[in-house]
Amino acid sequence: MRKAQPRRWASVALALALGVISASCFSVPIEYTAPKAVLDPYAGTVTEIVGLLDQGKGDDAKALLDDLHEAVIEARALLAGTHFSGNSGMLTDPFALPAGTYRVHLLSAGFVAVKAMPVATPQEYARLFNLGAGEATEGASTLYTSAGERIMLEFSNITAPYELWFEEIK
Repeated sequence: MRKAQPRRWASVALALALGVISASCFSVPIEYTAPKAVLDPYAGTVTEIVGLLDQGKGDDAKALLDDLHEAVIEARALLAGTHFSGNSGMLTDPFALPAGTYRVHLLSAGFVAVKAMPVATPQEYARLFNLGAGEATEGASTLYTSAGERIMLEFSNITAPYELWFEEIK
């Protein structure tokens, strides 16, 4: 799991919130700026990977491929609306999670507890994480199976910023 890195889009979001720049300044629709920011640093990575393979540097190519894979997973979650971040406890709005098996990734340096609750039967929640400080600094993952229902996530016992996203396993 890659380490948490500062997000360039956070400064763009802050500037927009403060009215410093307008959404019309972007050549990319505003709803795509976050996934674009995640993928931009990897624009030439496939070419670089192929070059490393041509040179017989499989380990170096694998390391770059792993980094690219993590970025693709995060960008896909941003586009699907299954990427969540914050720094305090909260209950998300309900969202539809298509049927399937998901790896749920969490990054946080602090304490964090996360429950997934089906909207129709919230008492039948699944505890995804209940981690102490530092246990998800490098990342933690768990499996979650969705029957295609609408769910909410409850974040509690939060002592540091966190990021959480779903990766469908196919």
